[in-house]
Amino acid sequence: MLRFSLVGLVITSCLSSPVVFAKGERYGAGVSQLTLESHDYDYGSSGEQNALRYSLVHTRPIDEDNNRWRWWLGLSYLSESVPAPNRGVYEEVSNLELRAVPQYALGSWSIFTPYIGGGVSLGYSQYSNRWKVDAGGYRFEQLEDKQDFEVGAVVAIGSVIKLGSNPDAHLQIVPQISYTLPLVNDGIKGIELSVSLLF
Repeated sequence: MLRFSLVGLVITSCLSSPVVFAKGERYGAGVSQLTLESHDYDYGSSGEQNALRYSLVHTRPIDEDNNRWRWWLGLSYLSESVPAPNRGVYEEVSNLELRAVPQYALGSWSIFTPYIGGGVSLGYSQYSNRWKVDAGGYRFEQLEDKQDFEVGAVVAIGSVIKLGSNPDAHLQIVPQISYTLPLVNDGIKGIELSVSLLF
């Protein structure tokens, strides 16, 4: 738990910014539903599970002379128990993720600005209370807990919905769908549907 707290502190410091907002910068929060895909272990596979993930979000222009490009920086947390299939592995997952995704705006139509993006996910996960499960669905042997630092590739598509007439002060609602593909360690992966509010 101490290691988990230290990782959170380091990631939070990476997101810290000056108090004065630069032009085009946004801060906010989001919630998402993530479909946790199964992991393959020596004994069997873990199950699939829908989980809620909560995020702090910061966006800023990549180039102030080209408003089509911006950074999407997110710090996310989830904690979920993952049921096991028969002859599989039950486990409880806690995850901290730092996501950095350059986004490109495809255009602007009225209050809508659709975009695409691709970037990287850096995560730290704890897999605890792990059990082998037999053919009848009963736990019969406890496994060691495990911790992993994880790196993944992220692709995303979504749209900014602007609320208000002042382009420098309006609120933004941002629905988005993304997918994370593990690159280092077989970590958190799956399709994620999210909604964020930025100001």
